[in-house]
Amino acid sequence: MLTDMSDRTKSALQVIFVLALVGGAIAFLTSLGVFAPSEGSRLVFFEVKASGGYANITLRAGDVVIDKPSTVTVPWSKTLRIDSGTEVYLTASNPSETGELSCRILLDNGPWKLEKINAPKNGVACAGIVP
Repeated sequence: MLTDMSDRTKSALQVIFVLALVGGAIAFLTSLGVFAPSEGSRLVFFEVKASGGYANITLRAGDVVIDKPSTVTVPWSKTLRIDSGTEVYLTASNPSETGELSCRILLDNGPWKLEKINAPKNGVACAGIVP
């Protein structure tokens, strides 16, 4: 019975040691920034919402360009990885000219740019330089 108890204790201590070692390695790698996105680029999320089911949008974000207004169903969104220092803009209008219209840009899943209007106003723009 005593040897069974000591084997269980040894196994428990080995499991605790391995968990502590793995936890320490994760903490060390996190402090070095291994799991952080690279300094040179950011994750950018673009979104347009509008009453009426449709919106006309334009977008410029690095290599992705929609210069001519394009009709999209809403809510519309796009996620891109964009280099720091890149100018981005998103514009939207509501062809139904009723209700609410908004554009939003998130940076690394955090709020960055937002514009929201109600009809009869009919255009929003969200823009900036990716930090």
